[in-house]
Amino acid sequence: MPDSNPVALIGLALTAAGLVFGLYQYRMNSEQANLTRQRERALAASEQTKDFFEDADVRFVMRLLDYGNAPFWKEETLKGQIFDVRELPIALAVHWKRQQSEQNETNVFTDRNLAVRSAFDNFLLWLERVEHLIRHDVIGAVGFGELFSYWLVLLGEVPQPSDRINHLSNEDRAALWEYIRAYEFNSVVRLFARYGRAGPVGQDGFVPRKTTSKENV
Repeated sequence: MPDSNPVALIGLALTAAGLVFGLYQYRMNSEQANLTRQRERALAASEQTKDFFEDADVRFVMRLLDYGNAPFWKEETLKGQIFDVRELPIALAVHWKRQQSEQNETNVFTDRNLAVRSAFDNFLLWLERVEHLIRHDVIGAVGFGELFSYWLVLLGEVPQPSDRINHLSNEDRAALWEYIRAYEFNSVVRLFARYGRAGPVGQDGFVPRKTTSKENV
């Protein structure tokens, strides 16, 4: 029996070594899998954000909301025409409210307004897609928040006292958020709410920005 002890100890040592090596290999494989997932996530996020900012409708909407006007560049019949942001409340009017308040002969949206509505629909659908990607951990919430920070401040339903990006009027911002909520772009609401820039879904949370006396003139 004593002679078998060294053999047993060697077997036990080999088993322990195999177990340690197995755990080490598992850890290395797990870390490699995590690195692969992180690379795939980064590539997916980069591709999605690139496609978002290069979309023609997104560029039209962003220029309109940021600079106050934008040329139509997708519709052949409208190319060369400029759309002014002051037209936005009419273009984004909720169609059933408009039908209730206007005469039948004025209920039809113009081609210009329909083109603008289509561009905004695509812009908002893109933002809904971003929210879904964040929710499923494809795009990081912090990273997108930093990338989209300017627009969260400019377009947000709920302004903050420290905001310095405030050149989109209350009227235009209100028209945008009435459109978002009326047509139930709920993932857009959730996206902005992530960053404290919107109220909860199902509860209108629009807050006007305080304007200076100079702005009121």
